[in-house]
Amino acid sequence: MKNGNISVESVLLQLGLTRYEASTYVALFELESASIRKVAERTGINRGTTYEAMKSLVVHGLVSVRQNGKRERYVAESPEKIYDIIRERRKELMQVQQDSKMLVPALLARVVRPEGEPLVRYYQDDEGVATILRDVLQTCGQLDRPFYHAYSSQALRKFLYRKFPKFTERRIQEGIAVKVIAIGQGGVLDELSERRWLQEPPEGDVSSYTLIYGNKVAVISISSNLTPYGVVIEDAGSASMQRLLFERLWASLA
Repeated sequence: MKNGNISVESVLLQLGLTRYEASTYVALFELESASIRKVAERTGINRGTTYEAMKSLVVHGLVSVRQNGKRERYVAESPEKIYDIIRERRKELMQVQQDSKMLVPALLARVVRPEGEPLVRYYQDDEGVATILRDVLQTCGQLDRPFYHAYSSQALRKFLYRKFPKFTERRIQEGIAVKVIAIGQGGVLDELSERRWLQEPPEGDVSSYTLIYGNKVAVISISSNLTPYGVVIEDAGSASMQRLLFERLWASLA
């Protein structure tokens, strides 16, 4: 069931429902009122799984049960109930946010490092790159001036946002600005961004993406089997040096 490019199933999946629960709700909504058998026949999902999905939908408030003699019939509630789920999730997330503000600093305080020693973290594959990008947003969001620098290579751009396609949209929404030195042609000049270009070297073997944000420097690259990976160095001195070099190079490209 779709409206344009948006389907009810996709919305329910984003709210945390399973594929079986989403399909079961859509089938029941189209049938209006039905037994487990009828819904299972419509979806092609076995009865046992349909029954479990129906129980979960009742808990979510998307389905109600009516007794018809000795038989139970299930009725799909109005899709407006989705708003209720969203409101509940928002409340839950607000509580999680409050709990995290107490928990995260406490956990960080338990990480003991010799004074002045940098913290180095390694990340692998698309999910690892997405973790680095989320860290950029979180770290920059805590700065007095939400801002970061980036070196972008043409060879790596297509790998960068595969698990976080809405990164740029989120960056703009959160008011985070960026200066980008792009190596090789291409790249889009988005809102809150400035971009200058360096000519790609003749050998064309530049496949790295560097981000300088807060007191961190992240380097994202590609292995020989085209799997992205990244390293984040958390060290104020290294970040300051990289920012200085970036700004000098930036000025020379004006």
